[in-house]
Amino acid sequence: LDHHIARARRERRVFPRFHPAFFGCLCGWHPTMADDGTEGAEVTVSQAGASLNPDAAEFRPTQTPPSLVFGGGDHFLSKYTTDSSTKASSGLRRRAADASAGQAIPDRVNVQLNQLIVHAGMPERILQIVDENFDQLNVVNLTTALHRLASVSLATKKAALRREPRFRRLVTRLSDTVRKADPATLKPQDLSNVVWALTKLGIQNAILFNLLADRIMLRLDSFKPVNLSMTLWAFARSGIHDEKLLQAASIEVKKQLMDFEPQQVANTAWAMAKCGYVDQELFMRAADQALATMEMYQPMNFSMLVYAFSLAHLPHQDLFEQVAKKCTVQALKHSFSAPNVVGNLALAYSESQVYIPELYEAVAQVCVASIHDFKPKQLVTLAGSFAKAQVKHDVLFKCVSKHVAKNVEDFREDIQDLFNAFQALGVSKNEVQRALEEQEKGPAAPLSLRTFLLIVALVLLTLVVWRI
Repeated sequence: LDHHIARARRERRVFPRFHPAFFGCLCGWHPTMADDGTEGAEVTVSQAGASLNPDAAEFRPTQTPPSLVFGGGDHFLSKYTTDSSTKASSGLRRRAADASAGQAIPDRVNVQLNQLIVHAGMPERILQIVDENFDQLNVVNLTTALHRLASVSLATKKAALRREPRFRRLVTRLSDTVRKADPATLKPQDLSNVVWALTKLGIQNAILFNLLADRIMLRLDSFKPVNLSMTLWAFARSGIHDEKLLQAASIEVKKQLMDFEPQQVANTAWAMAKCGYVDQELFMRAADQALATMEMYQPMNFSMLVYAFSLAHLPHQDLFEQVAKKCTVQALKHSFSAPNVVGNLALAYSESQVYIPELYEAVAQVCVASIHDFKPKQLVTLAGSFAKAQVKHDVLFKCVSKHVAKNVEDFREDIQDLFNAFQALGVSKNEVQRALEEQEKGPAAPLSLRTFLLIVALVLLTLVVWRI
């Protein structure tokens, strides 16, 4: 095999050289993407209702273990991996095994197309590659294209992307390919990345999700923890809940739970709770595992886990107490996406009626220090959580009142919920109310031309009379 590769290069025939970053790019990750404040996580849980944190489902890459959502699901598209250290004999054996298993051996053209798609940094370029090579795309190329579009598209541009004819053609082709393919040839990481990408792009196609659920069910025993948690997260975020899939996935998660990383545990618990499928045995085992490995949990992980328990209406005093001990001001203030973290914590503890003064104090201090990083809904939800727990923190609410008054237009949609929280705690709303009244009055209307000319005429007439 090495001999043929060398010969092809000598003859200047196209043969791709793979860069190590290639596989990271396939997963939607590159060195500059750490701590990007998404995507994400345009990812809010707006369907969860007024009592839920609108940003609770946001998962973004962290400085610690890679995000299971952005990690691409194991070695994404691993069938196209080339390793110069791999011996030719092992490569031939692998190709023979793939052929005997009925899996398509990737053509050189498909490998090159995948490399082009991965290195295309703009949605327009990805669509151009897809359009120019449409008839040659296989399921891996289609999955890569969709995943890359979900990774590089700005949240403000996704609605326009969904209306783009080339994009709609891509999704239709992917749907047809998945429908016609032998389920055994669909890899778990491909399936999990497809549902992740569809969710990130805001595509709520029930027919396509049901098709993918059927294919996932057939391969569920081959799913690894990262594939399971990513798939469940995507279905929960999409709002399309398949009870059969949830039931089968719950069984598989319990089999592999010991191999789940902290973020995978948190995401899985949240997804189950969000879908309304609460397997108490699974949740209790997840809590026990978290307690045994709490030193591995980062703020984003443990805040999401306790939020999942509150969403599932499952009390677990020991878990909540141990998490509270980790919630120091220093840890929360320097955590990734601090507004999401403290919002999840405040909501989880208030909804579960677990009152730990030290936790609320830490949350309040972090909020005061980073209040400009909060979105309006996050800040209103945080105020509501303190009100429900009957925790009146004077410094926090003075800071919130001042911030809202300065940015009152941004809070107009949620102002009544904020006033309800203020009223419940006896906090004055005068400052915010004055800002609202001043905004409603608006600036003084400019003089019309007719009025201006009339004033000038009166001034001239006065001068003439005075001279006479």
